[in-house]
Amino acid sequence: MHSTLTRAASLGALALAGALVLTSCSGGGDSGDSAASGDISGDILFYDTSGGDVWEGLNDTLFADFTKDTGVKVVDDYNEASTKFFAGAQNGAVDWSLVFLPSLSDAQQAADEGYLADIDTSVVPVDKLKDGTYSKTGIEVGTFGMVLAWNTDKWPVDKAHPETWEDLYDTTAFPGKRCLFNNPQYGWTLESALLADGVAADDLYPLDTDRAFKKLGTIKNDVTWWSSGAQSIESFENGSCDLGIVWANRAFTASQNDFPISVSWDQAGYANSVWAIPKDAPNPEAAQQLLKSVIENTDGQIAFASRVPTPIPASSTDVAVTDFPEDIQPFLPVGENTKTAITLDADYYKEHNAELTDEFNRWVAQ
Repeated sequence: MHSTLTRAASLGALALAGALVLTSCSGGGDSGDSAASGDISGDILFYDTSGGDVWEGLNDTLFADFTKDTGVKVVDDYNEASTKFFAGAQNGAVDWSLVFLPSLSDAQQAADEGYLADIDTSVVPVDKLKDGTYSKTGIEVGTFGMVLAWNTDKWPVDKAHPETWEDLYDTTAFPGKRCLFNNPQYGWTLESALLADGVAADDLYPLDTDRAFKKLGTIKNDVTWWSSGAQSIESFENGSCDLGIVWANRAFTASQNDFPISVSWDQAGYANSVWAIPKDAPNPEAAQQLLKSVIENTDGQIAFASRVPTPIPASSTDVAVTDFPEDIQPFLPVGENTKTAITLDADYYKEHNAELTDEFNRWVAQ
């Protein structure tokens, strides 16, 4: 990607994460006719690694506006991970015109292997994106937080409750099962262990895996592993765990389903997903226009982020948490919520993810 943000820059950027182009700054909020420029038709098959509420939110806001303007439909193809895309690209069997890569390291790998087309900057206004949130081959689209979450029926927020990574690893003060992602990447599993063990945020990468696994070992018998965002919340809802690390947007979904959940943003992890156009996409012209529409559709951006707290970093304009509906405010990676933000190091994971995953899986199986 355009380069992983440095620690100093990333904190500033994440303080603005999801800083959308507000209507008051843009002189209008409709996607207007801008997306309709160019002769496009057909459908855009969307390789979607998020699904669920994220897809529904996109389909009802940004994608619906694009279809209204152009007549081009965005068709969902949900896949839990990027594996199917890489296999298709390697074998020259690409059916998708837009791919949702769940992490920067996935996007960097796809670009390095020649699987992505260049963004057409004569069409896509990348100058309206925040610095560092795009590359030649993709735009970052969804800032998501990896946060500490807990069941507020067990630990009400007006009494002693988990707040820090140290609390997650303290089974005496906070007994019960912990839910953690069974993958070292973009689940903040290893990072949380190191932070709980006293590693400073500036010294987090490269990860001291021996130290991380030693700390994880102190709660290993109390861990319930989840493998998808939906499963993470299901684990809370069915009583498999009472606290753990989840993606903030999934915690919001649980709260909307009346599950008693709260989150802490103290040293939360942050990462962005990436939208990219495959090199052999069947309808690349329409995909380029869709990216243009999403960047310019300010009302659609706000409508999406008000439903799914994974906003699009599409301007340098700061927004406050209070600019959004009250019920979503605790779950948004915006403003004060990002005060102690730590960015997941995509370059590190790109270089080490294969060996890390192998080491992680062997440790879990022990």
